[in-house]
Amino acid sequence: IALLSILIILCAVLLLSYLWERRKCLRMQKRLFRESRKLEHTSHIASAILKNVHAYILLIDNDFKVLKTNYYQLTGTQKSLEEKRVGDLLQCRNALSAEGGCGTHAYCGSCPIRCAIRQAFEQRRGFTDLEATLNVLTAEKKSVACDAVISGSYFLLNEEENMVLTVHDITQLKQAEKELTLAKEKAENADISKSAFLANMSHEIRTPLNAITGFAEILASANTEEEKAQYQEIIKMNADLLLQLVNDILDMSKIEAGTLEFVYTKVLLSDLQQLFQMRVNEAGGNIQIIAEPGLPSCTIETDRNRVAQVLSNFTTNAIKFTQEGNVRIGYKARDTELYFYVTDTGTGIPADKLPEVFGRFVKLNKEKKGTGLGLSISKTIVNKLEGQIGADSVEGKGSTFWFTIPYRTCGRPE
Repeated sequence: IALLSILIILCAVLLLSYLWERRKCLRMQKRLFRESRKLEHTSHIASAILKNVHAYILLIDNDFKVLKTNYYQLTGTQKSLEEKRVGDLLQCRNALSAEGGCGTHAYCGSCPIRCAIRQAFEQRRGFTDLEATLNVLTAEKKSVACDAVISGSYFLLNEEENMVLTVHDITQLKQAEKELTLAKEKAENADISKSAFLANMSHEIRTPLNAITGFAEILASANTEEEKAQYQEIIKMNADLLLQLVNDILDMSKIEAGTLEFVYTKVLLSDLQQLFQMRVNEAGGNIQIIAEPGLPSCTIETDRNRVAQVLSNFTTNAIKFTQEGNVRIGYKARDTELYFYVTDTGTGIPADKLPEVFGRFVKLNKEKKGTGLGLSISKTIVNKLEGQIGADSVEGKGSTFWFTIPYRTCGRPE
């Protein structure tokens, strides 16, 4: 009986011990499950951050091996089975050309990225804002160059040295900086040009005004009709020059404000031929102006006044820079456009100055009268008419200024 009692007590103790341990085990399992869920949740958050952060994150060891990264997620490329070093992952040219990859090329020792990372590991510290040019592999397996800023943060993980590299793609920022710098330079150049233009205008406007007022005063005291006619011609010539100056300034102001007006109407090509003939009568001295034959009479749709303005600017310049020879004005029909031209036998333009002639306030010859706005205004007009404009010149032999407009035929006039 005593032995049976002992056995019963022993069984009870063992049962209680088993229940106690089972309870502890269940509690431990619940705790592990909760911790596992927390880890899973944390891992999910970390993955979401790595996937959506606008930078490449690389966890590396002190051998430059990439242990974890979001590079593949952001670029949409397939992750390689083998471990890669920093240079291999970021498509370093030296690493790609070396048989052993990153760290084995002769120039790897002078690589600024490797040097910064190595120095950070040795000094157990981080680094920031290291600028570099990298090649990023896209999902289409194309290597695209990009500007980047790299930062590194040193830390110990399980008593092993590690570093988190953050690579920010600043290609668009660099491009924006270049565009801002270019815009700033253009604004400064425009400001300088406008200042020079305003200084020049005081002289350009004063000259014809003085001529008009001066000859108007002595006109009444002219002794002969021939002398009066001469004075009147001088007054008219300077009045026309002054009017051209004012018109150029007004047109430039409208261009700046975006209010330059265009009125498209049906234009008879023979009217333009008459315009050419009118300019023929302006020739004097040793210059012969030739209006070359045009097309059979037909009607096109364009802004007649603006076309005439461009041709007038071209012809005025041709006469201004031609001492002897001829100036030819004409047009030709092409498949989808009309080609207008003014060719002279004047002084021509140096090849290095030719790209500048359509710029604002540009005067290649400071001694000649004018605002330096005519060709710039002509370029704007032709662009608005959906055409092209250009110039061909040989210094000492002459120039050809031309422009094209779409050939919109409206049929023959009734």
